[in-house]
Amino acid sequence: MNGPITVSRGEVAGIGKLKIPRTNECDHEIPMLSFIDIRESDGSFISTCINLRIDGYGKAIDDAEINMVENVFYFLRMNFSKMEADDAWDNLRGLFKSDDWSNELWDAYREVQIRLSMDGKATDSTAEIAFKLSELESRVKAWERRVRDAVLEKERTMFSDEIKDLAGDLIVKKVRLEKAA
Repeated sequence: MNGPITVSRGEVAGIGKLKIPRTNECDHEIPMLSFIDIRESDGSFISTCINLRIDGYGKAIDDAEINMVENVFYFLRMNFSKMEADDAWDNLRGLFKSDDWSNELWDAYREVQIRLSMDGKATDSTAEIAFKLSELESRVKAWERRVRDAVLEKERTMFSDEIKDLAGDLIVKKVRLEKAA
């Protein structure tokens, strides 16, 4: 009952939540997304956004999470820029529905939550998440002001070009399993 939590791709190393903010590039209110970190048998990591079934990969867990955030942001930006709004939302709606793979991940995610709760550790501190969301909003607004105030057009960069710098801030909550991480 207290052994490692495993899924078909490896051992669960942690869970978390991420928030993609509204930006000039992707001006849509995206719900908070959940992810799970998995250590593969070779020691590398996969971070998977369970809602969208989008992976990130890395030799270290933080690298996998950052890669996943970049991939999630890129997907959302393309989803809303290449499709009509109703079709883009229908696409998200379809991805949010369960299938065998997402059920396996959700079951493991919830098992992590239960085990952490049994150890007296909170996984969903509302105050902590609200504070992180407020910080994220301020950081995005400052970045957009910097871009808007750029003097030369070539100095302007797209938000997506700098997403790596903000990826850690988009992860508003993460919990690592000590044995697996």
